[in-house]
Amino acid sequence: MNPLTLSFLEWTAVVLNVGFTICIAYEKRIGWVLGFIAGVIGVGLYALANTWAMSALNGYYVVMAVYGWWSWGRSSEDGKIRTQRWLFHALVIPLGLLLSYGISVFLVEYLDGSFPLLDAFVTVFSFAATWMMARKLIANWLYFMVADSVAIYLNWRIGYQGYVLLNAIYLVLSLIGFIKWNRMLVRQQGTVVSA
Repeated sequence: MNPLTLSFLEWTAVVLNVGFTICIAYEKRIGWVLGFIAGVIGVGLYALANTWAMSALNGYYVVMAVYGWWSWGRSSEDGKIRTQRWLFHALVIPLGLLLSYGISVFLVEYLDGSFPLLDAFVTVFSFAATWMMARKLIANWLYFMVADSVAIYLNWRIGYQGYVLLNAIYLVLSLIGFIKWNRMLVRQQGTVVSA
């Protein structure tokens, strides 16, 4: 692909993803539309870089954008920000690490993937965080902070400087989103929440 076109697509996805995250932090449903478009672009960009798990992750973002749009559009108790017990995290984190390792082995053996362990780690924990975001679980922001920290390094290794910047912005926006959602949760429940 022409480097100019590649760069244009990367920076378009960056802008759309920033818009998505800001909208979600402020509970604006339109953010899911931005995420959908950015995900479609990401599928192609990561496939070109042979980071197959990241390409699949962006495909998942496309599907979750549809689910998030639908889920956030329902008027019910589900619209409230929620928490999960620590047992949930005690299961998700080790399972995520194990799954990351298993996917990285698959990427090396069958797809000749680039940066397989980084690719798999970012993908697995971003999958979990995106599902949590669509379900309005406040911990999604913390999972994204970890995944985005690793994604900065992965994208730097790939050479996607726009995505390096995007993931750095995500770190800041995730912190803002966590603080904002925590305040909203306090108003909902009248208690302070840590995750």
